Amino acid sequence: MDSSEKMNSIDPYMDPVLYKAAEEGNIDPFENYQTRLDQLLTPDENTILLVYLGNQRREPKFTDFVDIILEMCPPLLLQANKKGETPLHLAARYGLSNVVRVLIDRAKALPADPESGVTDEKKMLRMTNEEQDTALHEAARNSQNHVVGILTKEDPEFSYSANVDGETPLYIAASSWGHEKVIDEILTNCISVDYGGPNGRTALHAASRVGDDGTARKLLEKEKKLTKTTDENGWSPLHYAAYDGRYSATVEVLLEYDASAAYIAETEKKRTALHIAAIRGHVDAMKEIVSGCPACCELVDNRGWNALHYAVASKDIKVFEECMKIPELARLGTKKDDKGNTPFHLIVALAHEQKQWRYVFNQYFHFGRKIKYGLNKRKLSVEDIDEGNLGEIQKEILESLEDVGSGPIGRGPFVLEEINNDEENKEEEEALSKARESHLVVAALIATVTFAAAFTLPGGYKSDRGTAILVKKAAFIVFVISDAMSMVLSIFAVFIHFLISLIHGLGMEKNKEIDEDTTFKLFEFATLLTMIGMGTMIIAFVTGTYTVLEPSLGLAISTCLIGLSFFFFFVYLVFMVIYNNLNLIVSFVVAFLNG
Repeated sequence: MDSSEKMNSIDPYMDPVLYKAAEEGNIDPFENYQTRLDQLLTPDENTILLVYLGNQRREPKFTDFVDIILEMCPPLLLQANKKGETPLHLAARYGLSNVVRVLIDRAKALPADPESGVTDEKKMLRMTNEEQDTALHEAARNSQNHVVGILTKEDPEFSYSANVDGETPLYIAASSWGHEKVIDEILTNCISVDYGGPNGRTALHAASRVGDDGTARKLLEKEKKLTKTTDENGWSPLHYAAYDGRYSATVEVLLEYDASAAYIAETEKKRTALHIAAIRGHVDAMKEIVSGCPACCELVDNRGWNALHYAVASKDIKVFEECMKIPELARLGTKKDDKGNTPFHLIVALAHEQKQWRYVFNQYFHFGRKIKYGLNKRKLSVEDIDEGNLGEIQKEILESLEDVGSGPIGRGPFVLEEINNDEENKEEEEALSKARESHLVVAALIATVTFAAAFTLPGGYKSDRGTAILVKKAAFIVFVISDAMSMVLSIFAVFIHFLISLIHGLGMEKNKEIDEDTTFKLFEFATLLTMIGMGTMIIAFVTGTYTVLEPSLGLAISTCLIGLSFFFFFVYLVFMVIYNNLNLIVSFVVAFLNG
């Protein structure tokens, strides 16, 4: 008995030497092995073929190891590990297309089952692991489009069903960006396509959720009825596109194929996609929906709320103002809910809690634009709520603004997201405030240094006249001009920081959103001025030292080079930032070009 057999008789698991050989694709230790190769297993019951494939992250140039092992032990072709994974599962997961072809060719060479008539090839392609994933599920999840093409062409009539999570291969591919070729292969090659996903969703829901308008168009070209398919909560693909409304192109595609999808209301709260877009603050999506289906503006939820009520409930002033620019939505300002409250009844209650909404209320109600909004069910007008001491009624209306329901499955209530956004905004404000403090110190320091340099000129003054001695030298002229520029720019930056503090203090009584936007733009401008001021200060230093050191030319040039090295290090730093974020920059440019 050789050493490998002795080891195998003591330890039920694969010999480490044999494991290493399988991992490296070394066939030699197995050629004279006496025990059946399908009995060599790891603790997870991985065979030597599964060990080999599990360690291949790149497609191997040659498939000799797979060919020879299967020649020596054919049962390894369909032998699975504890998780139910076959060699085809692993080859599909890692995109080993040449191995997939070898496995399929080997299966084709085996005789068909005399009872069922199903060939080993079809049996292998349809085998599932413990998650009920086929090899096609694995290939689709990992965007292995070449493998997907092979698998779907070999078994085009089979309808790949959902796994334990309710995901079909098509749904998996549509759930994230970058799987376009996988989707093309499935839609082109499969005769019977299963579009299903978990919780009643379809592949179109998945594509709409991630904003993939290209995939949405391909799915609708194949099956137009998907626009009307709703999930367990009654959400259509348009609801999902409106929820993630940053991608208004997806909304446009869905309405292009079926504008009536805008009429679909969810099961519980009866919200349409327009309601969802409004509460999420996605104005572009709202514009697309209103443009594609104007009549959907008339639909209300189970409380009688229209889209403008939801725009107020978003508590985003910009969203409300943009909605008021859309005629179909602006007309909803006088429409009442089941309690008789118009959107302006909500606004006036909100204005008592959040001062920035007082500015909005005055803008649309008092300043020459007074409209009769009528009385609610308690016989109260907008003026009554605004002028009266109606704490309980105001509290009731404010509570109704919080009760706007939840997002799609797996997403929390909208109001919680609003709270999270408020916390994020506070963190951003604190970070901006700290940055402003440090920038103010830098700008003030530059202003101080350059101001002092203007009165301690290089070379000194003429004792009889008090004028600069080196006034006629070119380097001295450049020094004076650059020093003056640096001082003016830095003082202007200091002034802007002072102005930001002033606007911040006064702006709180008006519109917080406008205040934040103005603050950030001014801060960016002040930062730019400070950076330019640094550059001109370096130029002033270089030209000033050159003026007084000119008689010793070598020393003057050396000092200038040291001073100018600032610009070298600046360019180097910018290059490193761009280089380290190159993938992010490229992705941004591609996204920008694709609209």
